[in-house]
Amino acid sequence: MNETQFIDDRTLRDKNVDRFEILEKVKKVLLIPNTDFMTVNQLAEYYSTYYKDKNKKDNIVTPDGIRKLYSLHSDELDSDGVCIKSYKDFLIGNEFTLENLKGKVILTHSTGMSFEIPNRGIRVFPRRAILRVGMLLRDSVIAKEVRTQLLNIEEKSSDEVKVQDINEEQSLMLAVGMAVASGDANAVAVATTNLIAFKNRHIEKLKNDNKALAEGILEWKDRNKLNAGIRKLAAVTGIHFSKMWNELYKNLQYKYGICLKQRGGTPYVQWIKESEWDDVMKTFCAMCEAYEQSPTEMFQQTTPRNALASV
Repeated sequence: MNETQFIDDRTLRDKNVDRFEILEKVKKVLLIPNTDFMTVNQLAEYYSTYYKDKNKKDNIVTPDGIRKLYSLHSDELDSDGVCIKSYKDFLIGNEFTLENLKGKVILTHSTGMSFEIPNRGIRVFPRRAILRVGMLLRDSVIAKEVRTQLLNIEEKSSDEVKVQDINEEQSLMLAVGMAVASGDANAVAVATTNLIAFKNRHIEKLKNDNKALAEGILEWKDRNKLNAGIRKLAAVTGIHFSKMWNELYKNLQYKYGICLKQRGGTPYVQWIKESEWDDVMKTFCAMCEAYEQSPTEMFQQTTPRNALASV
């Protein structure tokens, strides 16, 4: 897994959007005084880098770049609390001086910070949206560092879950060994039953996931979800995602005679016919099973209980 996955995977962004404490660790956050908001200009400034070394080119994010990003992802950012504020919203309880100009006002805080607000209002970004912008900005050095910090947290969480599973299995195996050494048949039976139950839980989850996906219980006709699934599978297995795609293409060709690479140029996934999605699902499920991974976890989805009951 690498930091660019945050750019491609909205599910991953949604999962991490509340970790806005990361922002202050990367760079000092300057908000509109006594609020939790940034203006577009402040946001662009936060994600820009100015080097003292004259031999290095400054890495600048422009306000227009932020506006363009907002237009592309307004549904996400609006859900994080992006909104339009009137200058009057900032006068309550704040030490601002007001200067009226044609079509706008200029607010100056006692700290010296000033910004202009059109009469129609100004779009502002709360902390969640500030962080999401960092997960979406591709070329900003600061944004890359934000994503790297988030990636470290994500990988640590994943490793902790794996360690917990390993520790549990080792404890159960140790219990079996101690029971055998004690010569207590009942203790051996109980310890063995617990170990088998642990293993069966993992096996059963994979089976249920695979059946649910293969039978179309989970919807993932959107090609973006397939892309996210392949990238997640590649990340957790340590295999480059291009090689994982090639494995999918080869399996489709060998198992079902679906030769996507012969149909046109990249991305080859665009040439999958609607009638072939069931075969694609089955192939991806088989790949997940081969790598001992859950398909629903690769898609960041949850299999409905009522669906599993009927499988």
